Amino acid sequence: MRRAALAGWLALAAGCAPPDGARAELTMGTETAGFPAVVALVLPGEPPTLACSGTLISEHVVLTAAHCVPRGAPGQIEVFFGSDLRRAGTRVPAIAAVAHPDASESADHDLALVLLAEPAGVAPLRLASDDAIAAAPPVSVRLVGYGLTAPGAGDDVVKREGRSLTTEVTPLHVVLGADPSLPCRGDSGGPVLVSTPAGERVGGVVSRGDAACTERARATRVDAHLDDFLTPALAAWAPGSLALGDPCLYDAHCASGRCAEALDEPLLRFCAAPCAADAECDAPLSCQEALCRYPTPSPGAVGAPCASRDDCARGDCLDGRGTCSVRCVSGRGDCPTGFACEHLGGIDFYCVPPPPPGGCEACASARPSPAGPAAWGAALVAVAFRRRRPRRAGRALDSGPSRR
Repeated sequence: MRRAALAGWLALAAGCAPPDGARAELTMGTETAGFPAVVALVLPGEPPTLACSGTLISEHVVLTAAHCVPRGAPGQIEVFFGSDLRRAGTRVPAIAAVAHPDASESADHDLALVLLAEPAGVAPLRLASDDAIAAAPPVSVRLVGYGLTAPGAGDDVVKREGRSLTTEVTPLHVVLGADPSLPCRGDSGGPVLVSTPAGERVGGVVSRGDAACTERARATRVDAHLDDFLTPALAAWAPGSLALGDPCLYDAHCASGRCAEALDEPLLRFCAAPCAADAECDAPLSCQEALCRYPTPSPGAVGAPCASRDDCARGDCLDGRGTCSVRCVSGRGDCPTGFACEHLGGIDFYCVPPPPPGGCEACASARPSPAGPAAWGAALVAVAFRRRRPRRAGRALDSGPSRR
């Protein structure tokens, strides 16, 4: 993703909203060097620029708001661990992100998870597994985030904490009132901590509030989304959860400890293992470059079998041929080795393998299948995060209140 595109996302995530709802920072908060698991989502730079707040909830995963997840490559954002963006801290790149599938223009499902390139070395905060935050109001809660202290204050570089009260509970979110603090610009995605007999737990995620950051805010309930989103998504990203040949995102994701790039498609990575001969690899894998890998074409690569575009890492699935392909320009030589740019009718030029001896009766009927909304890689369950089609960023606010 280009930096300009990231800047556009940053403007949305940081509060460029209609006049009736601009996000803002944690008001009446106190600077804190504590809560090391509360992090900042930042655009790289010196110093980094704040987009949203978040919470480390496992060694590799940060919980934030859905409207904080940028469209395109999440690897172009970083997660900052520290108390002040202007001072020393640890920055870890993001390699994948997924939003709740029902995230929309409200606080009901405003949740997303961000996968880190490496463990952060910080103890994560635990999620509230019961309805502690949904008890009859008022319930005192703690807010932690990097946002401003007042609209336009320009001080969204420091971690702060403050207290609020729940004033209303719905099945999927809670409404917060000042006690004396409320979240504001930059606090989106930060935790709403609730007291339990076992200590403070993440009971909600800051979503949105009023333009002045003085009247109310809304936070998405964590307990209401454990079964339908958080638990299965965390399981899909858990270290050691994948077998040989499964699509993967990082080395420890695989039981074998190796997540290797496909030989014919840099967008694809699969769990692999060292080998010296084909006999050491379970079919359909074979020993290639000293690793058990898929023979080319790798699943999802150009030339691989497909039923729809969702089966392909990029490009289209050609009807009539049932193979993944990408568009090309005749004579430019932009097809992979072993493929030729062929005119399939109209304005369609695609990379296709040479026809077998005797011709190819299906060639004339080959057409790209319609684009699908999901990403390649159903094997990563419904959270094939890295291959997911770009989703909208900067979710709009509910009527009146705005995103934080």
